[in-house]
Amino acid sequence: MTSEISIVSKYVFLLHFIVALIFGVFWFLLPEYWSSLMTWPVEYASGRIVGMATLMMAVGSFMAYQKTTWNQIEIYVVMELVFNILGTIGMIWNVFTIPLPVVAWLLIGFTSIFSVLFLYVFFTARKA
Repeated sequence: MTSEISIVSKYVFLLHFIVALIFGVFWFLLPEYWSSLMTWPVEYASGRIVGMATLMMAVGSFMAYQKTTWNQIEIYVVMELVFNILGTIGMIWNVFTIPLPVVAWLLIGFTSIFSVLFLYVFFTARKA
């Protein structure tokens, strides 16, 4: 399969890059500010690790955005699916097992939306 990927797929990667970059930089550089601003449980080291992983996914999204065929983006799509689906499951698990602020639902929303968007990319780009 060497056909061109759709413009929608490219924009999904671009959107994820922007969102992941914003959250990743914030969590990596300022986990203490995030914790106090959002009344998030204090775990600065974990915040930086989550920030690092989110920045890594942002870089991957940007790299995939620059590609043009399914063969070039397949691994990125699978990584995004794993990251976002597990992120959704993990955050829902956290909401029901530890006290988290309402902003946790925003994070669940983002990871859920990106899970659906990347499933769309997976099934449409793979067929092309």
